[in-house]
Amino acid sequence: MSGLSSGDYVTQQIRALAQAVRREGAGGVGTRSFQLAEHLAAEGGVHRGDIMTATATLLAMTAWCDGEAEAACRFAELAGENDEDSRELVTHLLRLEAGADQGWLPQEQVEALLEYARRARRGDLALRVRAIAGASRGGRHRRAD
Repeated sequence: MSGLSSGDYVTQQIRALAQAVRREGAGGVGTRSFQLAEHLAAEGGVHRGDIMTATATLLAMTAWCDGEAEAACRFAELAGENDEDSRELVTHLLRLEAGADQGWLPQEQVEALLEYARRARRGDLALRVRAIAGASRGGRHRRAD
C-alpha cells in the first residue's frame, strides 16, 4: 500500500465494490461483491452487517433493473438476513440518497430520518436531511407526478 493513505485505500475499495455490484447484479451471484464487502468490514472499519446489507440491497436493485427478478429476490432475501439495525440504516440511506437525487424529501421521511439520526447519533445524516429539506422549502424543486 505504498503511497496510499488508509482513507484513499478504503475509497478505492468502495469504488471496486460499486463496480463489482454493477457487473454482478444481473448475473445473480455477487461473489466478488460480497468478498469486497467482507474485506471492507475487516480492513476498512465498516460494520459488517451494514456493508453486507447494503451490498445485497444494491445487488438486488441492480438485478431488478436488469430484468433479473429471480436474482433480485435472492439478493433481497440475503439483505433481510442481516440485523435489524443494519436494515434500518440501509433503508434510511436509500431514502436519503433518493431525496438528494430528486432535491426533496416527503415530510414524513424527513421526520423519520431525523429521528433515526438522533437515535443513532449520526449528525452527518441529520445535516444532509436538513440540507435537502431546506432546499425543498426554498422552492428549488418540483415534484413530478
